[in-house]
Amino acid sequence: MSDFLNFSQIDLTEDNYLILKGRIKAVETNTYGLFIIFFDENRRSVERLTVVASHYSSLFEVDPESPWYMLEENLLDLKWKGDIAVNISLDLQNYMENALAQDRGDELFNYVKNHEVTKIETLLQAILMKPLMDRNIIINVDSEVISKENTHAVRAERSRTTVTHSEKENIPDVSDSIIKGADIVDAELVLAPVSGIPINELAIGDRIMVKISAHSTLGNYYIDSFGARVDGNIIPVAAEVIDINRGKDREYIILCQLDENVYGNIIEKEQVRVKKYDELLLPQPVHQENSRALLKGKRSFTLFIVITGSLIFILLFVFLLLWMNNLL
Repeated sequence: MSDFLNFSQIDLTEDNYLILKGRIKAVETNTYGLFIIFFDENRRSVERLTVVASHYSSLFEVDPESPWYMLEENLLDLKWKGDIAVNISLDLQNYMENALAQDRGDELFNYVKNHEVTKIETLLQAILMKPLMDRNIIINVDSEVISKENTHAVRAERSRTTVTHSEKENIPDVSDSIIKGADIVDAELVLAPVSGIPINELAIGDRIMVKISAHSTLGNYYIDSFGARVDGNIIPVAAEVIDINRGKDREYIILCQLDENVYGNIIEKEQVRVKKYDELLLPQPVHQENSRALLKGKRSFTLFIVITGSLIFILLFVFLLLWMNNLL
């Protein structure tokens, strides 16, 4: 039964989350989506939201009346496996966050609070028309009211779930609370053969430069999210070393943090030297050579202007003297 019908049975004197769940179908663009929004009941504002989109209709088969923790885990799995349309998902995430941070967030909260389903769906349709570029949008929603204590307990239990052996083979042996519920993308080290730090001297807490792998949809999602794609090229991003381990073939397995709940997994078999974050900020020799060449060019151009101007002045002066002699 829909939880919209059970609002009156919830003890609203507790510190609760109002959780709005839903699925999206943009008919003309053949786009499907899922979302979950957590409202802080006391502050009457959005605390967090997650939305993903795809051109696979299987997303629309997910029932929004399923418990919030099942839908949340479904969303995390979709992002983990990369079974999403990255650019559309990112646009929807940003657009909904911005829209609901203003008056529409308070408006939507009131509709959810008063279980006004039709108004909720109408408001979300109005918000999503622009990013989906579609006026024919179908939205189905449902809601739950859950105490924050209950929510945290469920997530803590999920975090204690043991990662399978196959997942641990190439991931450092760190706390499950870090790995579970976070996005982990493949990455590679940025090397500095002369000035870099030897990989065997890397320590937890070191800040290094890495490149996110573009071999997965999730990797591409975060490359674009971090603005790490310039003219089609992937540029390095800063990362903090969280854990270092050695695999069965003595390869280095490094877990680094790229952002909150986003981690990079790196496997390196060679004894390389790694570029540290601070080194990237130092002037590079090629930049110094370019600056010297540019300065030299400016000086040459200035000298050319001075010499040319002087010659023109001398010629004009001689011409003036000759003209005055002829008059006399």
